[in-house]
Amino acid sequence: MERREFIQQSGRLMAAGAIINHLATPALARTSPVTDSAAPHRNTIPDFSGALVYTTTVQKNGQSVRIHAISTGTVAVTRAFRRERGGDLLRKVNILIDSHFTEFMPVWVWVIEHPEGVIVVDTGENADVLNPDYFDQVGMLDRYINHKTIRFGITREQEIDRQLASLGIEPNRIRSVVMTHLHLDHTDGIRHFPKTEIVVARPEFLHPYNNLPELYPSWFKPRLVDYKTDSVDSFGKAVALTDAGDILLVATPGHTHHHSSVLFQADDAHYLFAGDTSYDQSQLLRGELAGVNANQKQTRQTYEVIQDYATRHPLVYLPSHDADAANRLVNRHVLLQPGISS
Repeated sequence: MERREFIQQSGRLMAAGAIINHLATPALARTSPVTDSAAPHRNTIPDFSGALVYTTTVQKNGQSVRIHAISTGTVAVTRAFRRERGGDLLRKVNILIDSHFTEFMPVWVWVIEHPEGVIVVDTGENADVLNPDYFDQVGMLDRYINHKTIRFGITREQEIDRQLASLGIEPNRIRSVVMTHLHLDHTDGIRHFPKTEIVVARPEFLHPYNNLPELYPSWFKPRLVDYKTDSVDSFGKAVALTDAGDILLVATPGHTHHHSSVLFQADDAHYLFAGDTSYDQSQLLRGELAGVNANQKQTRQTYEVIQDYATRHPLVYLPSHDADAANRLVNRHVLLQPGISS
């Protein structure tokens, strides 16, 4: 279903008087960064309401590469948003009439300190999203949808520029910012990268789904990249992002029609920075679908592709809102054992 259809449904729903009370975002607490030496048990769900960084070091061709998971605030959505309720048409309506929200989930930004330069995957949220008038410029229906289905928790200190600075990563070290897709909790930090190359898959940029371009910086003109077919196992489409060819943008459609993920093929394991392919790893393994997805058939196919790749290579699966993703990153817990079919 395209965005126009979704908005038309929302308009009819609003005209019928389906209004949900929008509850206030809870106060934010602050936590300390976590690194390799102080990593919590993998089953521990940390408090994502403060600044939180997980760091691990992997090897690539004998060189050390640091990977950071940076929590840029939190997001909660209606339960029907995260988990499908009803058929293909009804699931969209249920997102808007659902009065129950999920727990607050992290909004991860991933940073790879690659020898060719730092690569940032997505940009997270910004604290202005908490302002009551933030969505005024996007139009009445889009404003209604976002106020009624999504809640954020973020402070200025949690935004990606401040957190990169705390890690000692200067803007001139950043090779590129790579976008998995163009939803606001992934694009609202773009404002902090005015002089950095921003990479988006061409079809995602030209044919987005439920994006809010009114919130983009006026200077936002990303470098559009085209996939090559059959260039990496399992994934039908991919394009190399490094000269070494060890970091790739791979097609993982479903959440949006042209959603991408970033694949880093390190020596010890491969790491898939998976955007919103699923909300957490268990959702992928159970074959459970999010209600908000653009195309459920594409999502199922993407699930199969990811699991097929995980049978061929040790794969650490890292969605953007998975509370346990950073623990899996630090502890190198793979999705499946290679050679064993799911």
